[in-house]
Amino acid sequence: MKQVYVDQNIQSGQEIALDMKQAHHVFDVLRTTSKERIRIITSAQKAYMGHVLKKPFIYIDKELDVQEDTKKITLCFALIKQEKFEWMLQKSCELGVTDIVPFISKNTVVKLDEKKVEKKYVRWNEILLSATKQCNRNNLVKLHPIMNLNKLSEFKTDCNLVAYEKEEDPSKHLAQCLKENPSSITVCIGPEGGFEKSEIDLLNQAGFENCSLGKNILRAETAACYVLSAIEYQNHVEG
Repeated sequence: MKQVYVDQNIQSGQEIALDMKQAHHVFDVLRTTSKERIRIITSAQKAYMGHVLKKPFIYIDKELDVQEDTKKITLCFALIKQEKFEWMLQKSCELGVTDIVPFISKNTVVKLDEKKVEKKYVRWNEILLSATKQCNRNNLVKLHPIMNLNKLSEFKTDCNLVAYEKEEDPSKHLAQCLKENPSSITVCIGPEGGFEKSEIDLLNQAGFENCSLGKNILRAETAACYVLSAIEYQNHVEG
């Protein structure tokens, strides 16, 4: 079903105007007709059903009863090459992440021009919004500013993990770490070259526990999908 997002409070029986970009997509690209029903999500995570009127207006037919996601999942993800990072944003959104914290570590090879960071964030948020529409989520992913690794402790939650390829203790496999199905979780994933031992020590001192993602060495973007899929699976098992 087609879905749009509006940053305003709305109610049933109301006509609202879409912004220029969404109106173009709904009316001109998708060629939506008044006979079709579209889903409208607000910034307050409320969902409505509606239909299009004359561009750029839509009519709100009724409010939907939706269950809000209760688990906070924060992914601290090191900057990697642009196409892989943007792929990670899209897939992480589809797999239920609530917060993404990009960070820089010693093995980060990507060098962002400070003058272009703002444009990058516009593009990244557009990717997240598009993925959110595609998978019919009721909430937007929060993309935080780029951090240094020593600031990641500010994003700790109930369960705090760092994926470390050199962790060999079977009791520290991700599956074991998720057994208690924490209500909120933060996971740190390093860049292509992995974490330096000094960085792991720093994260451990900050309260992050090492966890293994299995015997295979995963690409950074693959690791993100692995972790989020495991969290979703555990939610389903507990549910």
